[in-house]
Amino acid sequence: MKLSLRSLRRVGAVLVALAALAGIATPLLALNITPVIVDLSSTGRRTSAVISLQNTFAEAVPVEVSAHPVRVVNGELVESEEEEAKDLLVFPAQATVEGGQTQAFRVQWVGEPAPKASEHFYVTVSQLPVTLPGNQNAIQVLHRFKVLVSVGAPDAKAELRIDKADIQPDENGKPRPVITVSNGGNTYGYLGQRELTIVQRAPDGREVFRRSFSPDLIQRQMGLGLVPSGQTRVLPVNLPLPQADGTLSVELGAATSS
Repeated sequence: MKLSLRSLRRVGAVLVALAALAGIATPLLALNITPVIVDLSSTGRRTSAVISLQNTFAEAVPVEVSAHPVRVVNGELVESEEEEAKDLLVFPAQATVEGGQTQAFRVQWVGEPAPKASEHFYVTVSQLPVTLPGNQNAIQVLHRFKVLVSVGAPDAKAELRIDKADIQPDENGKPRPVITVSNGGNTYGYLGQRELTIVQRAPDGREVFRRSFSPDLIQRQMGLGLVPSGQTRVLPVNLPLPQADGTLSVELGAATSS
């Protein structure tokens, strides 16, 4: 089936979105949303933030916005898609973004001013299908963007701790570090805002690998590494190790400002 120019643009836009998630630099095309991570405070000036959706298509794009809680399940962040967020409002809930224009969506915390634990949500901006002319043979590829929103009390502190460091194969079978990190504090923290030193020793005790990461570098290898308060996450690091056996240790440095 021959695709129209409109369809090819949309297919390309999806590839751009996937590349952005993978950290690959690409030109700005189609739809673009910023920021993709939002930090809110339960009180004060930072109880709200603005998410911007830019439409560089020539035609208008209708979208709808939803928010769902995010919790840690088996060490991973899992969105409760069947549960609507009760304490986080997003408006407008629907909009039509004209070609070449930008639409702002406000995210507002309306929950407890002093929560005992951090709260986390995915705000999803979904492109809606449109009715095509009857004589047009085309495939609609719809964008769907997720923005991670975290809320914590302004005076709360995160207390991150490395519980375990393992050597596990990645999808290509190459050995890589997998870190288990817990947060004993009363708000969320980011492992990617800490300095890390990763050390591997062979079974005979010889040091075969040592590397220190600045926060910028560790973020490129594993992302920000969000750890909610009172929770434990299992975080793989995109770093090839010289061998699959031996032991691994991780030294956690001081936190940096966000």
